[in-house]
Amino acid sequence: MSFTVHKAIEEDWEDAMALAYRTFQKYVGPEYSEEGVDNFVNFISDPHLYRMFQVEEYFLWVARDEKGSMIGMGTLRSGNHISLLFVDEKWLRRGVGSALITAFEQYVSEQGKDSITVNASPYGVPFYHKLGFEDTASEQVVGGMTITPMRKMLQE
Repeated sequence: MSFTVHKAIEEDWEDAMALAYRTFQKYVGPEYSEEGVDNFVNFISDPHLYRMFQVEEYFLWVARDEKGSMIGMGTLRSGNHISLLFVDEKWLRRGVGSALITAFEQYVSEQGKDSITVNASPYGVPFYHKLGFEDTASEQVVGGMTITPMRKMLQE
């Protein structure tokens, strides 16, 4: 089955955050403390974040299958920082996450930036390493969430 990746429109927001929540609960949340889970839920449901998306200060991309169902989502903040990246469990290891990263890299390059960053969850670290991201600091716990800061330099 094939899929497409595109910049989201306003109507995509709720479905994207629901996909992020579902996937987080299954793959990331079980490793986090109650504080970390609460902070994640508060982040994706924050009306300020949605307003930032509406005024194009926070960017969302979505992946859709042939039927138009959302199968992946990802967000960028500060021009080059991945703040969310989730793929529906039925689509894991089928290139959806990599396609979202490729879309981010293209956008970041077009904005004149030379790198892309992420604070990867333990579940995501191997995925990001596979795509050429390097750790910029050791694993740490911030707000109850375990993260590894990472960066990938983009080719000119």
